[in-house]
Amino acid sequence: MKRISFLFLAAGLFFLASCDTTREITLDKDGSGSLVTTTDLSSLIGMAKMAGQSKDMDKLGDRAIDTTISLSALADSLPDLTPQDIALVKTGTLGFIMNMADEKFVTKLQFPFKSTDQLAHLDKLSTKVIQQTIKKQVGGDKAPPGMDGEMPEGSIDDYYTITYTKGQIEKKLNKEKYADIANDKGMQSMKEMSGQGLPMGNTIIIHLPAPAKKVEGSSAKLSEDKKTVTISNSLEEFFDDGTKLEFNVTY
Repeated sequence: MKRISFLFLAAGLFFLASCDTTREITLDKDGSGSLVTTTDLSSLIGMAKMAGQSKDMDKLGDRAIDTTISLSALADSLPDLTPQDIALVKTGTLGFIMNMADEKFVTKLQFPFKSTDQLAHLDKLSTKVIQQTIKKQVGGDKAPPGMDGEMPEGSIDDYYTITYTKGQIEKKLNKEKYADIANDKGMQSMKEMSGQGLPMGNTIIIHLPAPAKKVEGSSAKLSEDKKTVTISNSLEEFFDDGTKLEFNVTY
């Protein structure tokens, strides 16, 4: 595990900034459904080599990992989780796909939910689960070699509130918090890295139980059958104008 600790630590750093992340939400008529968060961190393998980790990468050779673990056994060992958090985490699974030859590194976090009330909480909890899992694997919270500062404790999701009510989903920017983003060292580090051409995108795909009646948002696109909404944004858009990531879906 020590040989790939750089990748796990870097994964945590970039995941928290929503690096090339797709969040897919499937809603059923009774309010239940599933949340699947997939993060493509493949570019980090090449980045690890450039940061002086070539020898460790060479030792891994053509090693390939494709595994999914149940979070039921891991949940109790994660710190800073409430009993409610632990109960929700135990229902999830976490998958890792890493192929050194193809330079592929993907994580997939899956949670079922019984109601949209749980979904709102899982939205925030997902980042914490990944962060704590990576810290547990690596045993620290410092940034990888070549990257200044510490791992950020949050993500751009912390600057928004998503509400799920019957027939409506809305994402709103916390304008007061956003006005102070210049003092968020973690986010400023991500801003610098996004300026270096690293892939940092955020996509939300929502599968609705009924056709949408209204979809608002500069980046929101509705499928032909009006039952799937896709919202794609870049980290650059977030820093340029946080309201570009807002949306409202009525169905």
